[in-house]
Amino acid sequence: MLVRQVDCDVRHRFQMELRRAPRLDGVPLSSQDITNDLGDLMDEALTSAVLADVFPEEIDRLDVRIEPQGAEPPVVSHIEVRLRATFNGTCAEYRQEFRTGPWSRTSQQAMSQLREEGTLTESETAYCLVVALPEKGRSAFEPPPLQTPEIGAGTLEALGVRQLSGGELVPDRPVLANQRMVEDAVAACLAAGARETGGVTLGRMVRLPEPLPGTSTRVVTVLTACLEDRRHSGDVNQWDISPHALVEAAQIADLRGLGEAVVTVSHTHGFSAECGNCNSNAACPLAECTHVSLLDYQVLETLFPAKSTLMPIAGRRMGAAGNRPVLEIHAWRGGQVRPIRWQHYLD
Repeated sequence: MLVRQVDCDVRHRFQMELRRAPRLDGVPLSSQDITNDLGDLMDEALTSAVLADVFPEEIDRLDVRIEPQGAEPPVVSHIEVRLRATFNGTCAEYRQEFRTGPWSRTSQQAMSQLREEGTLTESETAYCLVVALPEKGRSAFEPPPLQTPEIGAGTLEALGVRQLSGGELVPDRPVLANQRMVEDAVAACLAAGARETGGVTLGRMVRLPEPLPGTSTRVVTVLTACLEDRRHSGDVNQWDISPHALVEAAQIADLRGLGEAVVTVSHTHGFSAECGNCNSNAACPLAECTHVSLLDYQVLETLFPAKSTLMPIAGRRMGAAGNRPVLEIHAWRGGQVRPIRWQHYLD
C-alpha cells in the first residue's frame, strides 16, 4: 500500500569514490554521485519496519531522516535511516543502519571497467569510499514513491503447514520453507550439474494471530513450492528466467487454491556430485550458494524489486556435511541480500 505522505530530511549529498588507498589522498580513480541510492535504503527500512510488525501496512505520514555516520568525516562508515510513521492517530519509530547499498554493486562494475581500461591490473584492487558532503539546509533529493508490502491475515494451517521441523528462525524476519520445496530445489541442482538453472517459488506473507516461538513479529513468510520449468535456462555462472514460465506459474498458484502467489525465483549455483568434494574444495570454480552475484541482483531488482523478496539459492557450501547441495534462503538485510536462518515445515 502506498504511503500517503512522505517528508524526507537529508542534509548531505553522497559520493562513491574508488581509490588506490583507503583515504582521501589525491585524485580518485572513479567518482559517482550516489545520493539517489538513499531511496533504496528508505524502501528497505520501511519494509523492515512492517515485516518486524513495528509499522502497519497503512501509514498516513512517514517522516524520514537520513544521516551519515563515521569516525573520520567526510568519509562515511554507515548511513542511518530513521523513520517515524503516523497512523490511526498514533506514532511509531524505527531505525536501520546501512554499511552497504546499491553503490557497492556500482563499485564492482566500475572496478571491472577500470581493469578493462588498464587503469587497474587484474592483481590490483581499489578501495570503495562513501563521502558525505554537507549542504546548506535540506538536499534537493526527492524520495521515490514508497509502498508497504501486502500482508494478509491468516494462519499457518490455512497454508498447509502441518508441523514445524528443523531449522531456526530470525526473530524479526521469520521464514518457513516447505520440506518438499527444499528437496525439489536440491534435486534440481543435482540434475543441472555445473549449469545454473532456475525455478519459480510460490508462497505468501501472512500476519499470524501470535508470533511464532522465538520471534518478535507476527508477520511470517511461507515458501510453499518450487516450480521447475525447462524454459528457464542457464550455463556455468549465468542463468535466465522465462517470462512465459512466470505467467504460467501464477496460473498454477491460482489453481492450487491456497492463496499463494509467485513471490520470487529460486536458482542453482552449480554442483558436481561426480567430483565428490564440492563442499570441501576451496578451489572449486562453482559459486557457493551463499554468494549473490551481480546477475542475481539484476534479476531480483528487475522482476521482484520489493525489499520483502527472498531468493533461495541451491549449490555448494564450504564446510557443509556430505556431498549434496545446500539450500540457502537470502533476504534483504542492511543494503544487501544475505543468507538468513529459516525453518522447514511439513505439509
